[in-house]
Amino acid sequence: MRPRRVTDYYGIDAVPGFVARMSSPAQTHVPELAGLRGIAILTVVMGHLLQRVERFYGRETLNQIETFVLAILATPFSGCRLLFCITGYTVAIYINRNINKDRPFIDVDFLKKRLLRLWPPYAMILLATFIFIRTTGYEPSNTYHFRAAPESMTLSLIASLLYLHDLIFNTFPRLFPPGWYLEAHLQFLLVAPLLFRPYAKLKSPELKLGVAVAALLVSTVLAMIASEHGSRGIQYSIIAFFPYFLVGALVAEFRHRESDQRLAQSLQRVPLGLLGLTMLILLGAPWGAMWWQLPAQLLAIAAIMTACLVGQSRFRSAMSDRHLTRIGIASFSIYLVHLQILQIVVPIVVERCRDHPFLAVVFICGTIGTGLVLALSFVFYWVVERPFVAFSLQTKRSFPTAPRPA
Repeated sequence: MRPRRVTDYYGIDAVPGFVARMSSPAQTHVPELAGLRGIAILTVVMGHLLQRVERFYGRETLNQIETFVLAILATPFSGCRLLFCITGYTVAIYINRNINKDRPFIDVDFLKKRLLRLWPPYAMILLATFIFIRTTGYEPSNTYHFRAAPESMTLSLIASLLYLHDLIFNTFPRLFPPGWYLEAHLQFLLVAPLLFRPYAKLKSPELKLGVAVAALLVSTVLAMIASEHGSRGIQYSIIAFFPYFLVGALVAEFRHRESDQRLAQSLQRVPLGLLGLTMLILLGAPWGAMWWQLPAQLLAIAAIMTACLVGQSRFRSAMSDRHLTRIGIASFSIYLVHLQILQIVVPIVVERCRDHPFLAVVFICGTIGTGLVLALSFVFYWVVERPFVAFSLQTKRSFPTAPRPA
């Protein structure tokens, strides 16, 4: 029999999201958001997979329908936007629950816990990739960012470890291009307490609503300006993505007012979550001007979050699915390892299946690539990320467990 300490750590109940059920506003853990993270990270994985299938198969061989389908589905940024919104929600909930505690201590403690959980796995991926490339001389083909600035791989590694690559060199991290998301994520964690705490202390609901609307309008305009006229580093900084975080924070603010039964009942009749998710994916590609596309994306995300957290809709129930929440719990590990796996696997599969129709190649690559990503990501989660999750919790027990369902 395994010791209780080991059982608590590796057992299913050690992770709250593995015990999936719909929550109430009073609960700390929200399984629906874990499921929504699962949807977001699968969107990221499929977007990157389709991009690589397109590159290695050859864009010139695709017909107009295939090109159109890829333009819609090969959009990993849609998943990143949704993840930003979820982060805004969780940070706002944290600040509201700790609003009366000592500010400097609680904010530093919050940031320390996040870094203890997120930085070591990210550093391991960067170092492992750096060592692999140095020792083997491997150079990934059909990549846009590996040969970008800076010329020194060591300098790129150091900047990535400090979450400063994009701001310093105006390029994605060479060893791990999706690291731009983690850099913007950290920037938000640094500024969120400074902005959200004064807002949380406002007493008047009308004043809060006015401040929220004004903040959303101002941040949206700044995001448009940054995206259209900012440097490459600014285009992928907190300035350009703050509206997505803010929408999540505003959903957190108004979720506790879900006593409006008319809204809850209407969500049972209207597939708001599915419509919002479809809209977000369709808007993932740059179809038109930023002035309407960005607000439309924010509206789609707000619809998704509302359907996920209010009422008893089918969408909310689906987000609480145990399998989906498990993927959401491991979403950070999936994010860290998926691109390296796809960069190696997809060209091999495409080369062996080149004589097949394009859609058949997509299906084969999707099945093999996604299967390998999920399998290896869960191993990475339990072996690498999960120890730092337990360590960052800093509770009385070394390996905290979630309560079993009644």
